[in-house]
Amino acid sequence: MIDLSILPVKVSGQKVAVLGAGRSGIAAALLLAQNGADVLLSDAAKIDIPAQNLKKLQESNIVVETGYHSDRILASDLVVISPGIPGNAAVVKKIETAKIPIVSEIETAFWFMPEAQLIAVTGSNGKTTTTSLLYEIFKGSKFKTFCGGNIGIPFASLIADSLQDSDKPKMFILEISSFQLERIVHFHPNVAIILNVTDDHMDRYNHDIRLYLQAKLKICQNQDMKDLYIYFDDDTLLKNNLPTHVQKRPFGFSKNPQMQFKTTTESITKNGRPYIDRNDIALLGEHNVLNIMAALNTADFYNVPKQHVVEVLKAFKGIEHRLEFVRTLEGVDYYNDSKATNVESVKYALKSFNRPIVIILGGRDKDSDFTLLLPELKKHVKRAILIGEASLKIEKVIDGIIDFSRADSLENAVAIARKSSKTGDIVLLAPACASFDMFDNYEHRGKVFKEIVNSLTGTKE
Repeated sequence: MIDLSILPVKVSGQKVAVLGAGRSGIAAALLLAQNGADVLLSDAAKIDIPAQNLKKLQESNIVVETGYHSDRILASDLVVISPGIPGNAAVVKKIETAKIPIVSEIETAFWFMPEAQLIAVTGSNGKTTTTSLLYEIFKGSKFKTFCGGNIGIPFASLIADSLQDSDKPKMFILEISSFQLERIVHFHPNVAIILNVTDDHMDRYNHDIRLYLQAKLKICQNQDMKDLYIYFDDDTLLKNNLPTHVQKRPFGFSKNPQMQFKTTTESITKNGRPYIDRNDIALLGEHNVLNIMAALNTADFYNVPKQHVVEVLKAFKGIEHRLEFVRTLEGVDYYNDSKATNVESVKYALKSFNRPIVIILGGRDKDSDFTLLLPELKKHVKRAILIGEASLKIEKVIDGIIDFSRADSLENAVAIARKSSKTGDIVLLAPACASFDMFDNYEHRGKVFKEIVNSLTGTKE
């Protein structure tokens, strides 16, 4: 067995099973094989691995099995597990009974990280926007910057790429999910950011937000006083569970005197002095002011010049599928917020507009409490269009309070939303649910929404 009591730096000759043949699983398998491990890549689903990836796996002498997990896994010295596999899965129970250590892909990748700085961003909402903003800030700095993790490129792939790169100082900026953090041991960011902790993935955490919080807080477990922990000061859960072994910087709307960056209606300030006029910020929404302040604290920690940061904030308009403007048709603005997969993110989206909204809600429920949406729905929404498996549950919450329609497809939902809107309105896809009942992922859902909206022609029937 691989001894995890010390940081493993050599895996040559060790038998490693990687469970899950998605992007992160393939990346971990290739990195481990590159470092001399004897790797088995196993996926319980009968999936078709893209030919290009399959070729790389074969060239690296990685054994691949799909459609089942064989007992070869139980002969391993280490198991690297996909974040999508919960701890109560049968295969996990077998591995634990065999006393084989289990880690995540981000943990494994960290073992091979070259001398570099590491920024890790987590939270229930805002992770992708903040991570992407930080990348824009640091890619113009002294660092050769790599960005990925839970978005885009797996950490293991970034590590493999970085080892081929120049001698310029390196910076890794990662979006990290609670699922990825569950199985870390030595993973150690120089800057750890927790943006917020709200009800999400309660189906994974036994309806107990404390278990979810516990997973999130692992992001700072290996930090020390040379490192920085940035947290949302308005979040009671975070304020009541502050680490004591690391430097801390709060951000938020509170009046905490320890906050360097604060916001007024006109500007974001640093130590009481104007830093940037809020009218100059390209990102839409009050929630993005919080994401920006988290990023500003990080940039300040690394002494990134203010002029450069301000230029980035004036230009950065956000990410695909997060309050993404699609088009204006017949005086109605269409927005794609497919990444709003939980209740809190939808509340943020609704607060971003001061015009009547026709919202498309629904998908696969993550055991969410949709009653928490009611105050913002009543304030901002003129009609809700319900889709997917969660439509009946949402209907029971809003029936008699919010006008609604049900749709059997996203295309039908857009058609109803178009008929329900008029000049000056917003049509907003903000599902508050996962996408897996109808789509591959939230990106697929958002892409289809944009294709439908962009294909609309003529006038309403």
